[in-house]
Amino acid sequence: MRPKPYKFQAFVTISAGQNSDPACSPLPAAATLPPGQLKRMAVRGEHHLTHGSHFFSALVANSVDNHAIVTVMLAAEDAAEYFSAGDHFALWLGHDIADGIVTRRVFA
Repeated sequence: MRPKPYKFQAFVTISAGQNSDPACSPLPAAATLPPGQLKRMAVRGEHHLTHGSHFFSALVANSVDNHAIVTVMLAAEDAAEYFSAGDHFALWLGHDIADGIVTRRVFA
């Protein structure tokens, strides 16, 4: 079986850092995910039927400055079982850095 490319856009909410003061607001999306740059990270999704979670290696790009609209590109055979419009997921860099909701699949 061969992994297939899968690309989607999502709205994400950046989490506060691990060692940050909970009274402070989280870093803006542009600080965690610089616009115009690809960042390699893990994406954790939940399977539609089994509700089991799975990590996928992905490239994530923040498309607009100071907004948390990202494009996620990954390769997996069963990605559609985890990432369809409306599905929740997490961006992970050693810990959850953002929670997201898939807005649409991108075909290009």
